[in-house]
Amino acid sequence: MAEPRETLHADLLAFAQAPEADRFDALADRVVAYQAAALPTYGRLVRARGGAPAGWREAPLVPTDLFRDLDLCSLPGAAATFRTSGTTVGARGSRRVPDLSLYDAAMGAPFVAHVLGGDATPRPWLCLVPAPEAAPDSSLAHMVGALSRRLASRVVWAFDLATGVDVAACEAFFDAADGPVVVLTTAFALAHLLDQVAVPRPLAAGSRAMLTGGFKGKAEEVSEEAQLADVERLLGLAADAVVPEYGMTELSSQAYGRPLVANPSLRLRVVDPQTQRDLPAGEVGLVACFDLLNLDNVSAILTGDLGRLDADGRLTLLGRAPDAVIRGCSLTAEELRARTAGR
Repeated sequence: MAEPRETLHADLLAFAQAPEADRFDALADRVVAYQAAALPTYGRLVRARGGAPAGWREAPLVPTDLFRDLDLCSLPGAAATFRTSGTTVGARGSRRVPDLSLYDAAMGAPFVAHVLGGDATPRPWLCLVPAPEAAPDSSLAHMVGALSRRLASRVVWAFDLATGVDVAACEAFFDAADGPVVVLTTAFALAHLLDQVAVPRPLAAGSRAMLTGGFKGKAEEVSEEAQLADVERLLGLAADAVVPEYGMTELSSQAYGRPLVANPSLRLRVVDPQTQRDLPAGEVGLVACFDLLNLDNVSAILTGDLGRLDADGRLTLLGRAPDAVIRGCSLTAEELRARTAGR
């Protein structure tokens, strides 16, 4: 019999508020056992693979594509339903989240440490993402909104879902700034802003930026190196002040940096697409994650991204995997779909 959700949730909340690395493995094993019992879809896959895994690294990985087809949630109701951006072919993936308490509790400290350089002093924020009320199904909008309420002195939301970047609002924000600011943006929105900035507007020393997302599914693409050069030329921000963020609709935890360092609640892996076994440091494979905070969904996730880990477990992303590579993990997807349908 699985332990009560309330007991596990309380322990995970305590971890989110005061993470201790040596507690991760035991908590992760408990999360796998809970999800196998509480989420019938996942439980059938676990049993088909021989029953309870020896540890969380042996837990069956669920491809992110499955979030387009299945409701991978163990509880009724929803505090939020997050959906993917729809930049890939087919239906949008979605994750129904009945309880945001773990997500919200864990996001602050890593953001301050990485994006804000350890300085939580309130500063003006310019957000080139939709405001939460305009995009309630965006996990990025939720995260930025929740963080801004704690850490921003004021917020300018300068991105509209219909019209894109409000360049005039951005220029007014830059002109009014009399000290360090924070810019939070997707790579695509930033490219549009930089294309429209008429003259350089160097930001004050101590300013920081968070950069997330790529150009998948977009007609235009800019290399990271070229974009960082434009940021330094037009906004005066050096590359080390522009911090990449890696997150996704299917996860509650994030990673930051260049290379990426996972939040304490997240473990990043690189696996062989055929065997889904971990690859040695330096080898290229599919990125997988284990997210402690996905208690009510699925924690063992297989992405469609290529990457490699270094000896310290930091991740370098290498773009989306080719279709031929992704097909190597299709057995899990088809097996899970079939078992859900009762065949």
